[in-house]
Amino acid sequence: MVRLGPRALRRGESRPGRSIARATRIDLEGFGVVCGRRPAVARLASWAASRGCSPVKLVFQFIVNYGRKYVPQYAVGLVMLVLTNYAVVRVPVLIGESLNVLEAAGADALATTRGVVIELMVWAVALIIVRTLSRVLFFNPGREIEYRLGVDLFGHLLTLQRPFYLRHKVGELVSVATNDTQSVRLLVGFAGLQVCNVTVAIPMHLWQMLATDPVLTAWCIVPIGVGGVYMRVTIRRFYKLVRDSLEELARLSDRVLESYAGVATVRAHGVETPAVARFERQNQAFFDLQMRVAKIRAFAMPVLMFSGLIATALVLWIGGDRVIAGVLGIGDLATFTALLVSLVSILTSLAWVLAAVSRGAVALGRVQELLQTADGLPSATRRMVMEQPPRLAIRHLTFAYPNAPRPALERVSAQVEPGGLLGIFGHTGAGKTTLVELLARLQTPPPGSVLVDGVDVRDVPLDDLRASMAVVTQQAFLFSTTVRDNIRLRGEQTGHLLTSDARETPPWRPWWRRGLAPVPAPAESGVDDATLQRVLDAACLLPDIQSLSQGLDTIVGERGVMLSGGQRQRTALARALYRRPTLLLLDDILSAVDQQTEAKLVAAIRSLRAGELAGDAPTTVIVSHRTSVLEHADEILVLDGGRVVDRGTHEELIARGGSYARAHLAHEHGGAR
Repeated sequence: MVRLGPRALRRGESRPGRSIARATRIDLEGFGVVCGRRPAVARLASWAASRGCSPVKLVFQFIVNYGRKYVPQYAVGLVMLVLTNYAVVRVPVLIGESLNVLEAAGADALATTRGVVIELMVWAVALIIVRTLSRVLFFNPGREIEYRLGVDLFGHLLTLQRPFYLRHKVGELVSVATNDTQSVRLLVGFAGLQVCNVTVAIPMHLWQMLATDPVLTAWCIVPIGVGGVYMRVTIRRFYKLVRDSLEELARLSDRVLESYAGVATVRAHGVETPAVARFERQNQAFFDLQMRVAKIRAFAMPVLMFSGLIATALVLWIGGDRVIAGVLGIGDLATFTALLVSLVSILTSLAWVLAAVSRGAVALGRVQELLQTADGLPSATRRMVMEQPPRLAIRHLTFAYPNAPRPALERVSAQVEPGGLLGIFGHTGAGKTTLVELLARLQTPPPGSVLVDGVDVRDVPLDDLRASMAVVTQQAFLFSTTVRDNIRLRGEQTGHLLTSDARETPPWRPWWRRGLAPVPAPAESGVDDATLQRVLDAACLLPDIQSLSQGLDTIVGERGVMLSGGQRQRTALARALYRRPTLLLLDDILSAVDQQTEAKLVAAIRSLRAGELAGDAPTTVIVSHRTSVLEHADEILVLDGGRVVDRGTHEELIARGGSYARAHLAHEHGGAR
């Protein structure tokens, strides 16, 4: 019985983490196609403008969301930083006072300076302690933010719909999830520390220098100011180069992933040399950008050092005259020189800060753009638990892909009673896979076109829909783990995607709404061996499993590379049957099996309809170009060009003599041969 709840769900409250864990997903790389892309910052600015806010505000919101839990740590770290700079300024002052005392006291200088020496040692020890604490308190939150950001980004990407993956290539997403999150960590850790340090240190140094000698301070500001103007001009150029560098890195990452995924095709056609040449060109472009970035950064440091050396020379020249004239003491000159050297070293570090801030700001824009991307799902308005096979209705379904010249499906209608079987037949390009994707909500159907027990499928939260649904796609995807884990993809008691490695408990939501405590891995649940054996037998997979070296515990490799195409399809079918779904969608599952295996699978489908495998027979939709699979369907739709050109039972379609009858005749003759 289907239970409907009146509680309305606000948009965004459906639990995508659980939806993902319960859904049989098409892998991300399956959506990676070549698309035009704008720089991340430009896209972010456009996205922000469309929502009436600025990119700066978005970045600020990001920092607030991810940094507010660490405000106490940052506050204490800032206090330690202030104490560090006070100690850095205080030590030269004490040295200058000691020199002034030595100059004035003569023979009694040792006794007079003993207290100053003790104070100097105390401040030296304190400097070691507070400097270390300031770095720990700034760097540790950066590491934790990097971890949380990676988890949130991964979880959010899995909630996005197919159009998103048509716009973004997999290499770009991998680059953002790895390189850009590291750059954000440097921004909130190292760069944050250095920016705060410069903000605190420069006023404290200048204040003490003014207190020591305003005239020398004025002379020093001139060359240092010239270096500051140079840095101001450099920042704009540096920022653009860093942005272009990250964009080029994303393209290079995509090239590497694409080449590795298609290495068999490359070698089969003997195009290794052109492939290497293309990679070399992209790698050279990335190298050139990196070298330009390195040159600017490398030149910035000598410029700042040179301006500091000029300032030091002016201090020694003008300060020496003032000491000779008796206006300035020798200790004061030593204090001023030490403060200037310290200030120049701080300013020199701005070259590294420039690199970290520029790269981090660009990376933050790219990450923020992905995190702010809406999932594109309509608002769910009611809860639904499909404990029994549902009634599935398709009403005048018309669907077109963006920029397509004509609809992929046009006015398709059908109805499947609870526990019934609907067959979909058609040649390549007829719209069969599109129909399955719409039923599975891998694509969003038009309002009122797909109903489950009379409820618009758009109004049902994804986690409720996919809790009772299993989908076997035409391109069966397997994870790089054991056969056992691929079949039990979501453990019945844990609800996790690949339970052996799960770290995140559903429902997924941004970490700042979950709290700081790390999410523990779920406890392993036992596997129903009887059910497992039954579904393996139904999917004709038992002989193949027995031939593997480690049986169910055999690692299948990346994308199931250790298995044949037919074995991958049957493993995906076993995974679907193991879930005991009430709604089962099968997309051309017999395209890579021989006729003997096909006969066994057809028998398994008959057993499934009789309820012999998993209790009540699920409501089933089967797509196939083989008529033998569809013989026992309650109704068969014949698609051509996205339209239903014929419908009926197997016998009725054979009697009418259309394309279905011709395919059946060809299949029978092929089987006889």
